[in-house]
Amino acid sequence: MPSGPLFPTLEQLYGPLTPLDSGMQSRVYTDAAGQLVVKVYRDQLGEHRIEAANMRRAGMAQWVIATHEADGVEVLVTRRFEGHPLTRHDVWRALPRIKQILEHLHADERGLVNLQPLRERLKRFRSGLAAYALDDLFEAIEGPLAAGYLAAQASFCHLDLWQDNILIAPSSDVLIIDWTKADWDDPMRDLALLKTGTLDLLPRQESIDAALQVVPDDLASRRRFRAYLAHTYLHDIYWFLMNEPYEFDHQLEVKSRRARHALAHLEEAGKS
Repeated sequence: MPSGPLFPTLEQLYGPLTPLDSGMQSRVYTDAAGQLVVKVYRDQLGEHRIEAANMRRAGMAQWVIATHEADGVEVLVTRRFEGHPLTRHDVWRALPRIKQILEHLHADERGLVNLQPLRERLKRFRSGLAAYALDDLFEAIEGPLAAGYLAAQASFCHLDLWQDNILIAPSSDVLIIDWTKADWDDPMRDLALLKTGTLDLLPRQESIDAALQVVPDDLASRRRFRAYLAHTYLHDIYWFLMNEPYEFDHQLEVKSRRARHALAHLEEAGKS
């Protein structure tokens, strides 16, 4: 067994590091005082600098302390937020602040959305999910795409708004973390990801009601939100098929039911 600190250079700077969490892309530690988060990336792809730059772009420069390439790893150091990942009991309390954060984020616009990656993803999903009765979900995204409804201004988006990436404090302050996937895209795609990754902690109708609190109340936005919602559920179903096939049958049932309920509700809302 090796002796001594795992990250000697980092621990010279920040003192002994205590593990907080471990995920697929990173390991997270806190410093001796418990006031910093030291995020160590599993792969050396420059993600520490990308995430720091994305946080600054999102107006979060005050949270970024430093980036390092030391002890054979890439590291991002940020201030620690005293909160916990969202649970279903936190959603309504957090929603007004989430809406504020995303409106600020999505106000940063640049050019038009590049729809080619979407077309490529849909081809991949079609091929992988051909054996399953999901044509209605595909039509809900492919129809608007073919009709030109998804041609829209690109905004800066987080693109990973699932519940563990949204922290809430006892004061109801909210912090969105993990900015490695942030990029220029349709803000309605971001809101669709929020719906499937976080708001679906709630019962089906309540989840839709919560989503409509953050989606702009105009036909073009609601039409795009509905389309990206279908795309996001298809993405999730495909992900389970490829990565966790032992969970696939259950997730196919749950997510397709959620998708059809949401799409039907949004279609009726669009007619009213």
